[in-house]
Amino acid sequence: MPRILATSFYPVHHAATGGKRRVEALLRALQPDVALLQPAPAHPDFPGQGYPVDFGRRKRGINWGMFNLYWPANRRIARRMAAEESPAVLLATSIWCHDAFAGLGLPRVLDAQNVDGRAIQERFGPAHPFTRMVRATERRVVRESELIFCCSEIDAELFGRDYGVPENKLRVAPNGVRPPPPGVRDAAAERMAQELAGRCILFFMGKLDYAPNVEALAFIANDLLPELERRMPGRFACLVTGGPHLPDGLRHPLLRYAGQVPEIAPWIGIADLCLAPVFSGSGTRLKVLESLAAGKPVVATAKAAEGLAVENGRELCLAEKPEFAEAILRLSQDPSGAREMAERGRQRVQNAYSWERTAETWRNGLAPFLHR
Repeated sequence: MPRILATSFYPVHHAATGGKRRVEALLRALQPDVALLQPAPAHPDFPGQGYPVDFGRRKRGINWGMFNLYWPANRRIARRMAAEESPAVLLATSIWCHDAFAGLGLPRVLDAQNVDGRAIQERFGPAHPFTRMVRATERRVVRESELIFCCSEIDAELFGRDYGVPENKLRVAPNGVRPPPPGVRDAAAERMAQELAGRCILFFMGKLDYAPNVEALAFIANDLLPELERRMPGRFACLVTGGPHLPDGLRHPLLRYAGQVPEIAPWIGIADLCLAPVFSGSGTRLKVLESLAAGKPVVATAKAAEGLAVENGRELCLAEKPEFAEAILRLSQDPSGAREMAERGRQRVQNAYSWERTAETWRNGLAPFLHR
């Protein structure tokens, strides 16, 4: 019988976004000791069950799915599953999974993909009622959790500074990358490469109902592409992947939207430069790691590279809004220099960011709970 009950407020099927890929890597690292509770249907690869009500289908302003386990019917299912499974430890994959199990007397651990209070504060401001609610929830959850896994040393420092979490409760479990299956092809990507032949293909990927990604794409469509076209007409095109749809109003003749693709590797493969103009949020960006792991030159903001052990000009190019177009132009005109930087980035990610290494952190951190 599984001894770890993991809970997600969103379905982890089709791990096409960074958060889902982290949860999937976490679950695979803990097999066969883990069961999963998530929105219905139950995951085909992991024992567990699904709960029927999913507010995450409503994408207005925020992800309302965070309240899934506050709905009384879903909460009853969660508590009943905990009673039936009698796990040694409850593992929440978000602060929004924690309260459903209050009062059960079971140890609770948090895998924190972000410092949510910081990310929401950047978006709404410190005085906004939603910011105050998120920060209050996060403060209580991290104090009640017996152990917290976080994505970076920066996030660990923020948990300590913002909420007084002691160091002995924190473990840094970085995001990682997994090599794509060999020989993966996508006919649509090959057709796109033919259509854009002769242009420098820029590439941006992300969950396009997530506010920091929408903000990044708005910068690309409204500021970056017009500037590049003004300075080098006909030279660039920007390919975008991610779901569920292209945000309203974000259009440009140089923008090509491929949707939510089954495998990201063929699409990164046809890119010349990968972009990460991220200006808000928390955690570490899988889009940067995956682009570097594919051996592609990356232009990113400092916020996008936050928490990653990479150096500007060595493994990637850091640029803020005023310099972003110039950085792209410079790399596009120096292909050998761009390739050398990309190779250093690939080696850095290969040596420092693997799900296998992070799996050891997860397993070692949870081992004391399983041996109690």
